[in-house]
Amino acid sequence: MTDWVGREEGPGGDRASVREAFSLLAHDIRLDIVLALLENWAAVCTEPQSYSDLMDAVGMRDSGKFNYHLDKLRGVYVEQVEDGYVPTASAVALYRTVLAHRPTETTTEAGELDEPCPHCGGTLVEQYERSFFTLDCTDCDSWELLTYVFPRNGLRDRTGRERYRAVESRADYHTGLARTGQCPFCAGPVTFHFDPEDVEGTPPLVGMTCDICTWHVDVTLLTPLRFVPRVAAALLDLGIEPPVIEADTIVEMTGEIRSEEPFRVALDVTSEAGTVTVVADDDLVVQSVEVTVE
Repeated sequence: MTDWVGREEGPGGDRASVREAFSLLAHDIRLDIVLALLENWAAVCTEPQSYSDLMDAVGMRDSGKFNYHLDKLRGVYVEQVEDGYVPTASAVALYRTVLAHRPTETTTEAGELDEPCPHCGGTLVEQYERSFFTLDCTDCDSWELLTYVFPRNGLRDRTGRERYRAVESRADYHTGLARTGQCPFCAGPVTFHFDPEDVEGTPPLVGMTCDICTWHVDVTLLTPLRFVPRVAAALLDLGIEPPVIEADTIVEMTGEIRSEEPFRVALDVTSEAGTVTVVADDDLVVQSVEVTVE
C-alpha cells in the first residue's frame, strides 16, 4: 500500500497542514461550536446560525473568548455566510467518519460462516481487525476472497452473508468509481498499476492508488471493468453476473499485457457458455469487447 502518512511531505500536500487541521479542534469550545453547527445539518439547505444563536448553543457568555475560538475555525471547519455560520464540508466529513468508525477499544472479531466457499466448497471464515474486514477460505491455497476497510458501524445488525455482501458491495463500487479516475474517499486523481506478474496471475490483478490520500487497492481486472455497460452486457450474454465469487457459473479469468506503446491490457473471462475478451488502456478505458460462444 502506498502510504504517505507520517512523512514530512506527501503527494497531496505537507504534513504540517494536516497537523494544523487536527490541532484546530484541540479545544472543547471549538468542538462545541462545530457540533452545534452540525445539529441542524441539512446539506445545501442548511440554515445558517447567527452569531448570537451559536454563542447560546455553545453556552458561552464571554464574547471575546467565543470570538477567538470561532475565528480559529473559520475557513477550515466553519464558513461565514450572509445570514450567519455553517459547517464546511471538512467538518461534515470528519463528523461522518467519527460516526462510521466510532473509536472504541481495539477488538478482533472472527468466526465461521454457515455456507461453503463458492470456489472449493471449503469453510468460509470472516475476520474484522484494525477496521479491515476479511473473508477467507480455510481450504483454498493462500487466497483471500475479500479484504477491505469497512466502518464498524456497518457490521451492526448484519450477520454472515449480509456482512460480507455489504463489504463487497462497498469495495466494488469504490473501485468502480476509481476506474473513472476519481478517488472514492478524497476525489483526487487515481493512478493504475499494471505489474506483469499481477496481470498474468490467478486471478489477474490491477493496482489502484490515489495520488492525494492513502487509498490503495489491488483488485481483479474484472472488478472495475464490469461497471462499463458493454462489458456488463457481454458478461450477461454468457450468464456471468457479478459478483463473480457468488456466480453460479464457473468462471476462469486470464490476463495479459498485449502491448506497451500504446499500452493495452487484455482480460479473458471464460465460462461454460463462452469467453468475453476485454481490452483496455492504461487508464482502464475499454477499447474493445468481444464475445466468443462455445
